[in-house]
Amino acid sequence: MAESVEAVLSPDQCLSLEVKLPGGAKAARSRSSELIAYAVEERLAGEVENEHFVVGETDADGQTPVWVISRARLRVLLGAFEQLGRKPHRVFSELQLAPFNPGRWSVCLGEQDGFVRVGKESGFAFDFAQQNVHTKPPIALQLALLTARRANRMPESVDVYCVEASAPDAVAWESALGVKVGRAAEYVWQVRPARSVRNFLVGEFTPRGERGAAWAAFRPALVLGALTLVLYSLFSFGEWIWLDRKASSLNAQSMETFRAAFPQVGTIVDPSLQMQRLYDQFKRERGQLGESDFLPMLASVSDAVANSGAYRSMSFEEGRLEFAVSLPNTGAVQRLREALVQRGLDTTLRDSRRTGTSIQATFSVRRSL
Repeated sequence: MAESVEAVLSPDQCLSLEVKLPGGAKAARSRSSELIAYAVEERLAGEVENEHFVVGETDADGQTPVWVISRARLRVLLGAFEQLGRKPHRVFSELQLAPFNPGRWSVCLGEQDGFVRVGKESGFAFDFAQQNVHTKPPIALQLALLTARRANRMPESVDVYCVEASAPDAVAWESALGVKVGRAAEYVWQVRPARSVRNFLVGEFTPRGERGAAWAAFRPALVLGALTLVLYSLFSFGEWIWLDRKASSLNAQSMETFRAAFPQVGTIVDPSLQMQRLYDQFKRERGQLGESDFLPMLASVSDAVANSGAYRSMSFEEGRLEFAVSLPNTGAVQRLREALVQRGLDTTLRDSRRTGTSIQATFSVRRSL
């Protein structure tokens, strides 16, 4: 029983087109089938929904080859192989087996039909049942060369592969085509190398085994990523629990310290804030200023402002000092805010607007606990 199966389609069973897709070959593969269908729909006779598209490599001119084959045809083909107990791992066009020489076209002649390989992944099929191609080249070939001439993409020569009995008159062909024509060896597709052909079994037609192999290749990375995420989540959750317990413990300690220092206070809500207020109250009762009084606050603010700006207004109420100051630029505003924070002040920038050549900023500060 064969280890692997490949299916070679005759060139007339699929279509090779060249289109311009944004982003080049690598990005083109990631484009949706809708975009590719939109790019080629005007060049197709049937409905684009019934076609399977395979995108090739973009060339130096920005042209991207797109292989088109009927979905129904592929399903019938794969179904026939399945009935035989076979699963092909590659399906490709015979056109890709024809000799490829950059700058030259390869014409493969059969008994009543043939095909032309124009580029690495481009070409077309034709028939000549009603035409004598010995003295006159196929009409499809003439039209293709006419189009290439208009696009300034003429080949250097045309190489004809056929049996001796079907060899054309090279002189007559050259006269009709306007390009050098030479007879090459006999074309036998069975012996042609097929290492670099474009496989049509992609997307919805990708063999299940290959899909599994692709997932298997990514599985270690996915497992490692999932394990890392789980460990990180556990660590973060554990750290959050530890910090919460630590905060609760510190809060309980501060309440015990507060009760020991101020046993006369019955209700404790915020030990730090209440302790600061009581401390300031005791200082005032002894004729001293508290840290949240106006003059100590003004001293801290003035030390931060220094010579960087000029006061415009100032107000003080219930331990909060609000002031407006003119500063040279927005950078100075940010530096002043950082300086106030470093001096133990909870700082809020209320407003900042340009007045003439300076910036007028309004700050509200309160002593941090």
